[in-house]
Formats: sequence, C-alpha cells, structure tokens
Amino acid sequence: MSKIILMGMVRLWLIFFTGLFFCTTIAAQEPAKIDSLRYLAETTTSDSAAVYLMVQISQTYSSTDIQDALVYAEKAVSRAKESAQKSLEAYALFNMGNVYFEQGMMELALQYYFECLRIHNETGGEKGQAYVMANVGAVYLQLKQFDQSREYFENALAYFERLDMNDSLAQPARLMGPVLNNLGIVCQTMEDYPCAINYYSRGISLMRILPGYEQQLAMLLNNLGSVYVLQGKTDQALDLIKEAFVIRKNNDDLSGLAQSHRMLAEYYVAVGDRQRAIQNLNLGHKLALQVGSMSLDSEILKLLYEVYQNEQIADSALKYYIKYSDINEELNQEAALKELKHLEIKAQYEENAKRVQEEQKRKEQRYLLAGIGLLLTLAILGLLYFLSQSRNRRLRLEKENIHLNAQNLELQNANLEKELSLKKKEMATNVMYQIQKNELIHDIVKKMQKHSIAAQKQDKLWVYEIIRDLEKTQDMSVWDEFEIRFQQVHSEFYTRLNNISPDLSVNERRLCAFLKLNMTSKEISSITGQTPRTIDVARTRLRKKLNLTNTDQGLVEYLSGI
Repeated sequence: MSKIILMGMVRLWLIFFTGLFFCTTIAAQEPAKIDSLRYLAETTTSDSAAVYLMVQISQTYSSTDIQDALVYAEKAVSRAKESAQKSLEAYALFNMGNVYFEQGMMELALQYYFECLRIHNETGGEKGQAYVMANVGAVYLQLKQFDQSREYFENALAYFERLDMNDSLAQPARLMGPVLNNLGIVCQTMEDYPCAINYYSRGISLMRILPGYEQQLAMLLNNLGSVYVLQGKTDQALDLIKEAFVIRKNNDDLSGLAQSHRMLAEYYVAVGDRQRAIQNLNLGHKLALQVGSMSLDSEILKLLYEVYQNEQIADSALKYYIKYSDINEELNQEAALKELKHLEIKAQYEENAKRVQEEQKRKEQRYLLAGIGLLLTLAILGLLYFLSQSRNRRLRLEKENIHLNAQNLELQNANLEKELSLKKKEMATNVMYQIQKNELIHDIVKKMQKHSIAAQKQDKLWVYEIIRDLEKTQDMSVWDEFEIRFQQVHSEFYTRLNNISPDLSVNERRLCAFLKLNMTSKEISSITGQTPRTIDVARTRLRKKLNLTNTDQGLVEYLSGI
C-alpha cells in the first residue's frame, strides 16, 4: 500500500477565529440573509461591528464566489486599519489569510498570516499568536515544507497548552485537537511513526473528554489507524477504524463514513481480504457520489482499480480505471480552471499591491518634499535667526566697545585734565617762584647799586660785575624755565599763533605766552626785567599786529582762545 494513497485519508484542520468581538449568533446566519448583513456592515458606525460583519460576509462567499469573498475581506482589512485598533486589524488580516488558504493560494495566505503574527507579537496577544502559528504550520504542510510546518505547529501547541492552564472554560483545549492532528500528519508524512502515534494519541485523549467533538475524534482515530496499518499492526488499527466508523454513523456523517469505508478497505487489503476491501470501496464510492466529493471518489476509484488489477480481474480493473480517469480528468479541468482563477486573482493582487506601493511611494515623496521644504524653511529661519543674533551680538559688542572707548576717552581726558591742571599749577608755582626770585634779585641789585656809590673804585668794579652777572642770570634762567613749563601745557599754542601772525618777534611771542596765562604787566615786568610801561607799549603794538585795534575784544581774551 503506497504512502501517497494513505495520505489521501488524513485530513488537515484549519483553525479560524470565531466570536472574537461578538457572540456567534451572527456567524450562524443563512446565506439568504447576506443582504441584511451587507446593509448592517455599510451603515454601522462601529468599526468593530463593521469589520466583523464584513468578515462573516467574506466567509460566506468563500465557498461560492472567491471574488466577493476577497472584496469583503479587503474591505474588512481597510476598515480595521482606519480604526487604528491593532487587535481588529489582526482579526481582519487573519481572515484574509484564511480566504486565500481555502482557495489553495498558499503564498498569499502566508503574507497575511505573517502580517497578522507581527501585530500579535507587538501587542503580546498569545492566543492570537497561537491561532496564526497553527495556520502557518498548515500552509507549510500544504507546501510540503515539513520541518517548518512542524516548528510552527509545535509553537502553536505550546501556546495553547500554556493558555489552557489559565482558562476555566477550556477554550484553548478544543483548539489543541486540530494542532495535534496536524502534527501527527507531519510526522506520518516524514515517516516518523512513533511521533505521529504520540500526537494522534494525545489528540484522541483530549477529544474524548470534550463533548461535542465526535467528528474530530473520529478523524484522529482514523488517522491513527492508518499509521498502524502502515506499521503492520493490523489488530490495533482495526479497533480504531471501527470506533471511528461507529461515531460517524451515529452522527450521520456521510463524508466521514466514506472515509471510514476507504480506511477499512486499506485495512483489508493489508490483511489480504480483497473481497471485503472491494465491498467497503464500493460502499465508499456510493457515499462519495452521494455527498458530491469527487476528490474522495477519485481516491476510492483508484484503489478499486488497483485491487482488481492485483486480483487480475481485467474487465473490472479497466472499468474502474476508466471511471477514475474520467473523474480525474474532470478534477484536472477543475484544477486548471481554479489555477486560472488563481492566476487572475494573483494578477489582481499584484496590480493592487503595485497600486498601493505606487501610492505609498507618492505619499512618501510628498512627505519627503514636505520634509525637505520644512527643513529648508527651518534652515532659512535658523540662518535668519543666527544672522539676527550675530548682528545683535555685533551691535552689542560695538556698543560696548563704544561705551568702553568713551569711558577710556573720558578717563584719558580726566587724566590729561589732571595732568594739565598739575602742570598749570606747577607752571603757576614756578612763575610765582621766578617772580619772587627776580624781585629778590632786583632788590639785591638795587641795594648793591645804592651801596656801590660809597664803595671804593676797585670795589665798584667788582660790584658792577656781580650786578651784571645777576641780571644776566635772571634773564636766562627765568625765560628758559618758563619756556619749558609753558610748552608742556600749551604745546600747540606757538604753532597756531604763527599761523595767525607769522611776523611776530621772539619777544612778542613771549609776551603772547605771558598774556595767555592771564598775567598782569607788573608780573610780566618782574619776569622779563622790563618796566611795566614798556610792557604796556608792547601790548599795544601786539594788538595792532593781531588786528585787534578798533575792536572790543581784549588781548588776553583773544589769546586765551588760541
């Protein structure tokens, strides 16, 4: 008995979300009421209600109209994303994956399952993670990637076991049955029979204690029986196969009974009872026709052909081979049409994805341009602010420098004024000293001249010589000292005076200096040794040279302004 034939007996379970947001009464609606469901979905203001209703509509259409099923599944995803509710988005994505899975479009199903799993990983929803991992495992099983399939099934099982410990309603326990069954299928396909027996047995033990899961129990029993048949443990296999048969008969499960008859035929072929094998295959053939399962009927007809061929009953073998070929050709045509439909759906999906990608690209470009514009605006504003701050800082520094320079200038002026005042005081003191000294010398000279009359001739010569030296010393020392002091205080006076009247004599220039200091004729006379009358005459001549004759301006006042 070939492994390929046996694998037709095992059935894969897919796990669906049910009652995630509402109770299950809506899910039980008849297809005839789909218009009312559509109306409710389009008019409700609740995102959760709208998404749930759209999912129910897509599930209703999934077995009859794949296009409508996809339309409402996509609407559910779009509405869920707009709601910004992550759990709602995950629910819609999971349904989208289920629709593609049911149509055999495994690659597309994986894309939505992984997106859903990403959201559950971010939000920490362990139950959601378990659901998605179980269905990802089923996808990999269909793609015959058994190692990956087993990894995801085992991860899902670990989640369900952990959840079961904290769930008083044992809700995750009923979901562990499908995962255990699928793990058994993976191990059986990989010819790891002890592993398959372990998972099938655990599933059977679990389903026995949960009421209402008789069909699932029968499937596990039938699959475990198939493993024992492969191992040649026919006695153990028969009890399991018969128990599954009784359960299906009691539940009037015609499709399941057809599977049980097929499994019984496998058993009888294994033990060499060809007659009973044929009887069960014929019964299974009738039931398969009755339920309209061409794929199951194809498996049974193929097995009938192989049994008759092995018994060398050529006419019957040919009869069932022709029937098998006809139904297989019909299945191939359906598969081809389905594949064309898949290609059309995939093309639409790729077109929609391309459109979404282009829209996203345009949106990103708009965001990029807006961002660049914002950055440029901020850069310009920042530059203007920087320039403004720099200008303000420069102006502030310039103002501070001006203020400091003004302070320095004031300080310098104050120092100069102090220095000038000090020099003026020194000069005034010196002038007064010179005046007093000259007066003293003058008095001494007069006294000596007075006493020289009574002196002897020899003494007179000596006295006149002393008087001459004193007068000479008086003229030179007084003027030299005065000249130095005056230049220190009024350094530019002579230059300006020379510009006004360049034909002034040395004595007139000296007289101007004395008058600049507001000295009287008597004081000037004391310094120069001239009589006050001589000084007054000199002042008159000086007024004339300075063009002050016939003016009300005084000579001292005029010279003070130079």
